[in-house]
Amino acid sequence: MVFKVAGWIISFEQARTWFDRQGYKNDHFGDELVGITLNRWFKERHIEYLWAIVTDYPRGSLQPVIVLVRRHREDPKSTVSYYYRVRELDADREVKKQVMEETGLNDEDLPWVTIADPFFMN
Repeated sequence: MVFKVAGWIISFEQARTWFDRQGYKNDHFGDELVGITLNRWFKERHIEYLWAIVTDYPRGSLQPVIVLVRRHREDPKSTVSYYYRVRELDADREVKKQVMEETGLNDEDLPWVTIADPFFMN
């Protein structure tokens, strides 16, 4: 059994651009706080359908990225090395349109991924 998340990957730079475009001051904190700040910003805006987490992707790459999580769950049939991918649904694409409008990013800039064990618990 493993905890899985599915959503879009954005870089720290893309997140900061999103903040800038929405008039959200972000020059007073480092990259280590971008994910936390995104979640606080979502809460302030009553956005309950996105959750920002920071993890390495691909796993073990030591390349931190932000995942805008749309879905998460414990998957009893999956392991870290063998897991079922979560498909991007129409409802996810509707949220993606909002993110693209606010960030100025295009579809190719927001790849959909499934990540098993994003917090490296297993």
